[in-house]
Amino acid sequence: MKHSSLIILTLLTTLLLASALHGAEEAATIKFTGGNEADFQALLDKAPAGAVVVCEQNKPLEISKSLRLGKPMTVRGLKARLQPRLGRTPILIADATGITLTDLEMQGNYDSAGQAHRAPLIHLKRGGFRIERCKFSDGTKDGIMVTPEDGTGDVVGGIIRDIEGARMGRDLVSLSGGNGGQRIRDVTVENVRLIKGYYRGAVEVSDGTDNITVRHVYAEDAAYAIDVQDHGPIKAKTGHACAPNTQVLLEDFTAVRCQNIIRTANCETLKHADLTLRNFTARDCTEPVRIRNTTRVLIENLTITNDRALDSSPIELRNDHNVVIRNATIKVSPEGVPPVTIFASTGVQLEQVTCNDKAVEQPAIGTGKGSKKKSKAAKDKSKVETKKE
Repeated sequence: MKHSSLIILTLLTTLLLASALHGAEEAATIKFTGGNEADFQALLDKAPAGAVVVCEQNKPLEISKSLRLGKPMTVRGLKARLQPRLGRTPILIADATGITLTDLEMQGNYDSAGQAHRAPLIHLKRGGFRIERCKFSDGTKDGIMVTPEDGTGDVVGGIIRDIEGARMGRDLVSLSGGNGGQRIRDVTVENVRLIKGYYRGAVEVSDGTDNITVRHVYAEDAAYAIDVQDHGPIKAKTGHACAPNTQVLLEDFTAVRCQNIIRTANCETLKHADLTLRNFTARDCTEPVRIRNTTRVLIENLTITNDRALDSSPIELRNDHNVVIRNATIKVSPEGVPPVTIFASTGVQLEQVTCNDKAVEQPAIGTGKGSKKKSKAAKDKSKVETKKE
């Protein structure tokens, strides 16, 4: 009996020791105190899966070739910037499930590279990620782009939070299924703040997404705060149809001096559905709410204020069905356009909607395709973009 107990005790001790050693290996901490991009890439290549790479640099890395992260690990505190005029080059390409990026500072080269050669600062290709407390500036494209490679399947699971950006060419945070039928699923984005977006805005949810939550977003002097869109039903490269955007929850958004607080640049054929907006505040936006080609939409607790005359309705719906607008307060001066206009939409309900303290019982019925006037950002965008890259 004593012999059996000793064997059991020895096995338990061995298992506990092995577990402790395994945990220590997973939590191995490696410091990067300086060097060039080749030095840092070599460190990433040698680090074991599960390692924590802590960067303590005196100055940012200057990037001439994308850093590549191909195993699950944590990178903390990296400071990096792109060389001038270098195009089509992300600072970091992350291609593994379970990557964590925190406290990063990345600077692009918007002033020298040009939109024809744009690239995101971070391209994340797989799920299970966590990105927190990062700052981005002067990117030609997105700060963070979450998009799978064609044929690699859906990106499932992830958290992006506490993101700041300034002077971004495209979106500060972009979630995109990639136009080839794949999707981004079960991702939460929160606490995003953008000051100055040249052609896009704070957050993009596009090209095949499902069960996405975005909350606590602020955008100033950008095209929009949030865009839920697609780039067409068929991608020429793959021949696959783009997947729809479904089950998207948006809460606590503020847009100041933007074209839109929200737009949904969706095509008619993809069956986009179940879009919820809560607690939206638009100040001095030229076309605050533009939603189209979406079924089952809830807009709740919306405030729109604008001291300048608008050329079109603050809220426009086009080819939307089963829409509820509840607790919306609109204050515009002068009052020259209908507060809500719908185009080819059905089942639109207005509940406690007011414009300049007057109740709005019914939307106006529009003809044609809705507002046609483009903002300066939209006009500039049309000159530089003909397709999604």
